[in-house]
Amino acid sequence: MKFDSSFASFLLALVGALSGWVAWWLNKLKFEKQQAALERQQAIQQAKAAAEKAVNEERDFNHLRNNQIQISQGIATGFKDIEAGLDHLSQQVSEIKAWLIRNQGTVHSE
Repeated sequence: MKFDSSFASFLLALVGALSGWVAWWLNKLKFEKQQAALERQQAIQQAKAAAEKAVNEERDFNHLRNNQIQISQGIATGFKDIEAGLDHLSQQVSEIKAWLIRNQGTVHSE
C-alpha cells in the first residue's frame, strides 16, 4: 500500500477545518448565551431604575401634597387667630362706644 500524501493532506485539512468550525460554533453559542444574560441583566437594571424613579416621584409628590396641606392648615390657623383678634377688638370698640354714649351727657355738662 502506497502512502498518498494528497489524500493525507486533504484529510488533515478537513479535520482542521471541522475542528475550527466546531470551536467557532461553540464560541458563538457561548457568546450568544453571554449576550442574552447581559441583555437580561440590563433589562432588569432598567426595570429597577424605572421602579426606583416611580417610587421617588411618588414620594416627592406625597411630600409636596403634605406640604400644601400643612401650609393650608397654617393659613387657616392664622386666619382663626386674626378673626379672634378682630372679634376681641370689635368687642372693645363696642365697649368704648357704649361708654362714650353713656358718658356723653356727663362730659358736656361739666
